[in-house]
Amino acid sequence: MISDHSSPKFSGPPPLAAKPEFSPGKFHLIDSIVLLVGLLLIGAGLLSGYNLLRGAVSSHYFFHTTAILLELAAGVWFISGKGIYYAVRSGILLFLVFITVAAFRGWEGRTDCGCFGPVPVNPWLTTTLDGLVLVFFFRAASRLPKTVQKSRWRPWLAGLAALAIISIGIFGGYYLRPAMLHANGQITGGHGVTWMQPPAWDGRLFPLAAYIPDSSTIMRGRWLAIIYFHSCPVCQHTIAGITRRLEKKTKHNVALLQLPPYGPLPNGTAAANMRRLKVTDSRLWRPPFLPVLVDLDNGHVVRVRSYIPGAWFGF
Repeated sequence: MISDHSSPKFSGPPPLAAKPEFSPGKFHLIDSIVLLVGLLLIGAGLLSGYNLLRGAVSSHYFFHTTAILLELAAGVWFISGKGIYYAVRSGILLFLVFITVAAFRGWEGRTDCGCFGPVPVNPWLTTTLDGLVLVFFFRAASRLPKTVQKSRWRPWLAGLAALAIISIGIFGGYYLRPAMLHANGQITGGHGVTWMQPPAWDGRLFPLAAYIPDSSTIMRGRWLAIIYFHSCPVCQHTIAGITRRLEKKTKHNVALLQLPPYGPLPNGTAAANMRRLKVTDSRLWRPPFLPVLVDLDNGHVVRVRSYIPGAWFGF
């Protein structure tokens, strides 16, 4: 008897399940990095806003204000988790601008990019950071689908961030409002730019002395005090001219009163026997003209004047 056995069929391995194009783990990683970038933007915007409010920005106010508002708005958007597909693509444009500005400032030879307000950061370090964020955004843009799972708590976090930004802005605007140094040495106003009126000092005790550490020396005897910024070309020219005259008039006492931000004068500008003092950097000081030449006699202001090329106003 012959049994009829059917031949076995080989169908191969069972088909694998289709792999999802975008796994939840990858999305959460991208979402978390976008959140961190948002926090970084808000921090940079607040620091830059602090510099703007306190008067450390002396030019291009519209550019700086626009950049700060863009940083803060983008930061809140990134934190919210809303429209992350479009947020990443907008971030590419934003950081292309940032990396261009940072690289240009590095190419100029600056030591501070100015991107984090009073916190000095090397422009090339900022360029590297912006480059890493750009690489991340480009890779994320090529992987993110248009529709993704939305977080429930992120919009609340973004709302709290926006509320904090508004509150800090209101408080900072009041606290850092401009101030005035009066002829009696008193300061009224806020803690922002402190203006002064040197022509009103005649006959008064030198009102700036209270804000100069170790000022007791110039409050005795007769002195020519020069109030200056180290980066002011006219100030440098004035000090160099007085230095040349002091070579023949060594009896004159000259004090250099440097306003913040501090920095060195070019080599050979100031004579070695000039007394060098710094006005406190707890405030940003703004005289109406520079340099300010002040004749002092035992701490009292005899005369205040501006620089006139070629003239010598020694005692």
